[in-house]
Amino acid sequence: MNRRAQPRRHARARLAALALASAFVLVACGDGPDAGAPSRTATAPAPPAATATTTLAPPSPATEAAGATSAVAASSATSIPPAATGPSVTISAVGDISLARQVVERMQANGAGYPYALIVPLLTGDIVLANLEGALTDRGEPWPKGYTFRTPPYFASGLRDAGFDIVSLANNHTLDFGVAGLQDTMAALDYAHVKRVGGGNSDAEAYAPVAIEANGLRVAFLGYAATPTEGGGFAISDWAAGPGTPGLAIGTPDAVAAGVRAARNVADFVVVVVHAGSEYVNAPNATQRALAEAALAAGADAYIGAHAHVVQPVERRGGQLIAWGLGNFIFDLDNVDLANIPVPRVSLVLNLTLTKGAGVTAWEAVPVTLDDAEDRPRPATPEEAAVLRRLVGG
Repeated sequence: MNRRAQPRRHARARLAALALASAFVLVACGDGPDAGAPSRTATAPAPPAATATTTLAPPSPATEAAGATSAVAASSATSIPPAATGPSVTISAVGDISLARQVVERMQANGAGYPYALIVPLLTGDIVLANLEGALTDRGEPWPKGYTFRTPPYFASGLRDAGFDIVSLANNHTLDFGVAGLQDTMAALDYAHVKRVGGGNSDAEAYAPVAIEANGLRVAFLGYAATPTEGGGFAISDWAAGPGTPGLAIGTPDAVAAGVRAARNVADFVVVVVHAGSEYVNAPNATQRALAEAALAAGADAYIGAHAHVVQPVERRGGQLIAWGLGNFIFDLDNVDLANIPVPRVSLVLNLTLTKGAGVTAWEAVPVTLDDAEDRPRPATPEEAAVLRRLVGG
């Protein structure tokens, strides 16, 4: 784990332990992999001594609970069978974080930590992941598309202080303010010591996995965008990274499979983060299914999706897991047709346990609700948590 993250991670864990003392069980699945499931353990080289985080270089397509209402099942999350008692690492993943529009006003009035203040104790993973939806920039011209999001770059500090270790840039808003906006976003995240994946100054950088070490294990993350063409004509391929061309990693089954295979050679686990799906639909579409199947067939341990603005199911396949869509986590809903996102606007913190030699050995969904009156998430009530249970399944 990055040394800078350890003190705040430990503090977060202590807060979470207190918060969960009166918690009840909502969604959790903690059995080990199915009997006879193939082991996908990678033989990883010793990580560099000087750093705990490394950007790797695979081929690009061009070359080939904060209170009693929180819901966590702590006992299920640790129920690893005797055959899978190797070293483990935990990941907390959330869906779309958009810090634009009214959220900017909230942060200007209350500080960069405002959007995260009620849910920091829930982010207990050794590694914390999100999709960052929008540009961190004061420059550039808006792209000719329906919605464009941007946030002053100094608010990247809120992500760092809330405990986020890595964000995906592979989505349909990172270049809302052009290449200048993308480059400012990368610079702001680098300055805040938040890792990024799925975008870069070239295809080699955009498609490269980023590996983070925690508990002596290396987890490689890959990010891809594969959103449908928008009503105004914008296509995500307009933002494809190329040789010497800044942009995003575009998700195709071949690109995903190649990235996973390369990452498995140098990491213990591989997590694929994909921005795809049909907006406001609680089920995966054909694009999502093709990308997830390619990822798992190539040896990914987990596929984690976003983009639909609503929660989609979680599927366990032996030691592999698909979270089709985590929904909105932080999102200003002003100018959005709220009829498409019915109350309660539930989301989740997805906690995964990855165990050497067994893949995903436990998962749990911690329910949160996007409070549009405050433009930030809060722990869900029992009634809201029941809605999430129906959406997630398990």
